[in-house]
Amino acid sequence: MHQDELFELEDNDGDRIQDVEEMEGCSFDSCNRPFYARWKKEVPYCKTHYEQARQGKLLRPIRKMLTRGTYAECQFTGCGLPHSSGGYCDGHYQQNQKGGPLKPLRSWISQAEWGGKCRYGPCEDTPHSRGLCVMHYGRGISQFARDAIFALQNNCCGICGKTESGDARGWHLDHAHECDGGHKPVNYCVKCVRGLLCLNCNRHGLAWYENNYRHHPSNPLFPLLEEWIARRIKFHGAVDSPDVTVSYLSRADGSEQSIVQHANEARPR
Repeated sequence: MHQDELFELEDNDGDRIQDVEEMEGCSFDSCNRPFYARWKKEVPYCKTHYEQARQGKLLRPIRKMLTRGTYAECQFTGCGLPHSSGGYCDGHYQQNQKGGPLKPLRSWISQAEWGGKCRYGPCEDTPHSRGLCVMHYGRGISQFARDAIFALQNNCCGICGKTESGDARGWHLDHAHECDGGHKPVNYCVKCVRGLLCLNCNRHGLAWYENNYRHHPSNPLFPLLEEWIARRIKFHGAVDSPDVTVSYLSRADGSEQSIVQHANEARPR
């Protein structure tokens, strides 16, 4: 930065306007820090906001620095974990940094506490995560949760009603590819699950309809498939718990269906 830009400003006629000591503070909302320089010789900023503008970053409020020992515990209600940064524990600090709503952290249990084998029914495979093997952990939507979804669908495919999946690997978990959960379209989370489908409905019927057919304005829509595309599964309780329950909201009529499904009840084959 040139010295004349930092210490003194001139108007178009070359006349001196005022010294830095007499100028207003930073123009960013509620900043009120001392003036440092004008961005593009127009907008007055403090040093921090000037650097944010110079680097092309989104201008953000400057966080108040906390002295060591200000907080002993996380300030999220009911957390109680040791303070890490910004008034929060490490988990809630990461949630806050992502800009989403703060939520209670899931209780952590070591693999040793879960035991040496999968805790789903008679399975004796080595646990992969949360005490479940790779297959029954299900990339975050456990087999306990899938059992509950299957019972909600009357133990059949959610679209065609078949009682057999048609796939040796089991039923297919269908999800919406447009999700605000922050993951890739090929992945899923508790926000975008629609239900369980057989092989033909998931890989052929629904895929063809959703990705091709319905994008042509002249084609009439199929109410059954439109209702399926619009619905979402709601999980009540931890998705890896044997006591998880599920429900879904039918957006067509606003009704909600729910069912409690426990681990010892009917399971999809």
